[in-house]
Amino acid sequence: MNYLPESEVINLKYQLAQQIKASINRAAAKKSSNMPFLDSTVDTLIDEMAELKIEISKLSLTLSSLKKIHNSDRDEFKSQNGRAQPQTQAKNQFITFPILLDPEYLQNIDNFYYPEATDKGNTYIWMGPENKVSFDIPLSSISPIEIILKNVRFITDDLRDSLQMWVNGKQLNLKIIKQNEGLTISAFWLPIDTNTEKCTVEIKVERSISVRELYPETSDTRKLCFALSEIEIKDNTQEYVNT
Repeated sequence: MNYLPESEVINLKYQLAQQIKASINRAAAKKSSNMPFLDSTVDTLIDEMAELKIEISKLSLTLSSLKKIHNSDRDEFKSQNGRAQPQTQAKNQFITFPILLDPEYLQNIDNFYYPEATDKGNTYIWMGPENKVSFDIPLSSISPIEIILKNVRFITDDLRDSLQMWVNGKQLNLKIIKQNEGLTISAFWLPIDTNTEKCTVEIKVERSISVRELYPETSDTRKLCFALSEIEIKDNTQEYVNT
């Protein structure tokens, strides 16, 4: 079993502690009793334990579903000429567009950290500690696609100019638009080799930066590049035809 490095455990503990403290402070501000902080602490801890129980229940259901899927896939194999052969099934995990990769999904990819939330409840995730990330999309595409990074915020502004993206080894031209919640960065890809069974997406910046390099007093020891809320991959055939 692969355990989180101690530094990652410390960072995760720090992030969770900050979120709980913020919840307590928000709740205390709304209390009118003589001991608002104590009351809000108790209320918040009860809420956190309830949320934890809910998440554990969700995890249990997810594991149960995965077990059923595994057993179903195993049953699909039939013996043919003395050898086990799989039945015909869809090659692609993602069948329909758009494909949405949220922080819950991205945290399972190397060089992404863990989902975090803003004060408004919007979820995002940081890329790091390395300065590049690569992941495969099990998609055999014969049509143009567009890759969109949403609500991107670089740890320093100068990193934005060093951002590069490739699909199956081909570097893409990037389009950057400033939005209220950050930057929307998109790129267009036209498949040449129609025999490929997957798209390999690579994203890179010049370097990752230590949080302590920017904020020496922080207990956050991570090295970060940029944060985003979602990666969307959609069919771009209509726009390609129009242009």
